[in-house]
Amino acid sequence: MTTATRIRIVIGLLAGGWVALMASVHAAPAPERYPARPIRLVNPYAPGGLTDVVSRLLARHITEAWGQQVIVDSRGGGGTTIGTEIVVRAPSDGYTMLCTTAALAMMPSFYPKLAFSTRKDLIPVALVSQVPGALALNPGVPARSVRELIDLARAKPGQIAFGSAGTGSFVHLSLELFKSMTKVDIAHVPYKGGSLAVIDTIGGQLQGLFNPLPLVAGHAKNGRLRLLGVASLQRSEFAPELPTIAESGVPGFEAVVWSGVFAPAGAPRSIVDKWNAEINRMQNLPNARETFNGAGLTRLGGTREEFAAYFARETQRWAEIIRAAGIPIEQ
Repeated sequence: MTTATRIRIVIGLLAGGWVALMASVHAAPAPERYPARPIRLVNPYAPGGLTDVVSRLLARHITEAWGQQVIVDSRGGGGTTIGTEIVVRAPSDGYTMLCTTAALAMMPSFYPKLAFSTRKDLIPVALVSQVPGALALNPGVPARSVRELIDLARAKPGQIAFGSAGTGSFVHLSLELFKSMTKVDIAHVPYKGGSLAVIDTIGGQLQGLFNPLPLVAGHAKNGRLRLLGVASLQRSEFAPELPTIAESGVPGFEAVVWSGVFAPAGAPRSIVDKWNAEINRMQNLPNARETFNGAGLTRLGGTREEFAAYFARETQRWAEIIRAAGIPIEQ
């Protein structure tokens, strides 16, 4: 075989290999365009609560914007650990997402033996909204401001009783934060639900409670409760006439139920960014503003990095509050 023949054979083999390679490249399936199928948005609470409202508002908007159905899957129980773990264990492909609340920041303090890490196994995507707590009193209590309540509690240590939705609930922790920051002794009476505590505050068996603003605003309008202030750092658009507790004598006081979206760890950055951008876009739509405000929700938003930093601060802050209050944790 001549040298020229050998060269022709080698060139032919190389050419054939190149053709085969190009054919395989063109035959490879294109990357999936997200979303290409329905998305499950897990709500780790029972249907009907504020988180369910936020989840459904979000699901409806993204369904319309992306042309794929977003299905809210309510998985309450276990102090929100059940629904959260479903998302943690799901594939990191953006088709199972979590819409949860500040309870996620409190979870490590109450359940130190969790089978997952709230910081390592979930990616903060975006803040959606917040609901401030409201400081509500029975109208018969002789205090018409936060300052007057503090003075009354100091004059009668342990004689004023506040109810809550149960030990370790947001309502309970709001009270513990208030007690810690004002150095007052207010008795805590846990109930098996927030509505029962509201009923007994109206009836006079309790002197007051902290509760999400939308859940007590109607009673205040009817004169059954007296609201002294809201627990956000800024006044609420839902009740702008109410001062903040922070501006009423307790600087820096904040106790809000925020809602945010999380993805399983490992979710592609492009998908996380797509969710973040859409949530931020939703905040500025007129119909979303009206719906959020009507439900007593304050719209938030921001970058994923801002949410990650906020979530880290919240986790640390509530851990300190829970530890200082001596609240029992699951062993």
